[in-house]
Amino acid sequence: MPLVGVNLIKEFEGCHLEAYPDPLTGGLPITIGWGSTRDENGKPFKMGTKISQKTADDLLISQIKNEFLPPLTQIPYWNQMNMNQRGALLSFAYNLGARFYGSSGFNTISRVLKNKQWNKVPDALYLYRNPGTNVEAGLARRRKEEGKLWAS
Repeated sequence: MPLVGVNLIKEFEGCHLEAYPDPLTGGLPITIGWGSTRDENGKPFKMGTKISQKTADDLLISQIKNEFLPPLTQIPYWNQMNMNQRGALLSFAYNLGARFYGSSGFNTISRVLKNKQWNKVPDALYLYRNPGTNVEAGLARRRKEEGKLWAS
């Protein structure tokens, strides 16, 4: 488990023990804890839901282990990456989807990783910041930190 990635997730997601609407859509998905959108049984959260700090922490680790690491380990050269590189990709995936690699809209980051152009990963990550939206500034900060972590 790349704990440096978990720490980055916590830094940017923040922890909310009461459910809130998605900042980009103003609605779905309803989010709680460290950015979780589904409970341990896979059910979406509803507004008004409250959880404990322990539940939020447990949910984050469980989701990383069960939903995020399995697809991430399928990225070419995953086993050759250091923990900081894995952590950067974990944070990126937690924000944009566990199965980003090879998916539509993720051509640049997928190509750079596939071709092992690791010096280009920080710039590729930075492309995914929703330009022109109300969340661009926060995502730009996150992508820069992921890029720094990757390069360290």
